[in-house]
Amino acid sequence: MDDYYGPFTSEREKEVLGVPLRLVEAWARNDVDAVVDVFTKDGTLILPGDVYKVGRDEIRPFLAAAFAGPFKGSRITGKPVDLRIVTDTVALIRTHGGILAPGETEISPELAVRSTWTVKKEEDGVWYLAGYQNSPRGTGATLRW
Repeated sequence: MDDYYGPFTSEREKEVLGVPLRLVEAWARNDVDAVVDVFTKDGTLILPGDVYKVGRDEIRPFLAAAFAGPFKGSRITGKPVDLRIVTDTVALIRTHGGILAPGETEISPELAVRSTWTVKKEEDGVWYLAGYQNSPRGTGATLRW
């Protein structure tokens, strides 16, 4: 697990980077509710193909359809490449990763992404995903939802 954190090894950095880890773990189970619970109540999800969802109530049915259809049995993976703690309660994370199709161990070029995560520490002391956006990485990448 320590190889996930790369150069971001302080306890605070690891706490912030727990947000992508929670999402990866929930996605691996294709657990819609657990994925959605990583987001703040008014979190945003922006993906290629004009996907723009605001709030858990919009994100949940979108992900349920994805897990029932094209991303059934898929997993996501990635590594942080940049981390900026902006305030005591806001941080920005940039990761490189993508979606692993069922049975795959390497990300195919069309499913590789660069992602930006805006995370926020809420009143309960837990970091949540306030905003997530990704874009295809590499030539020929055509990720569509």
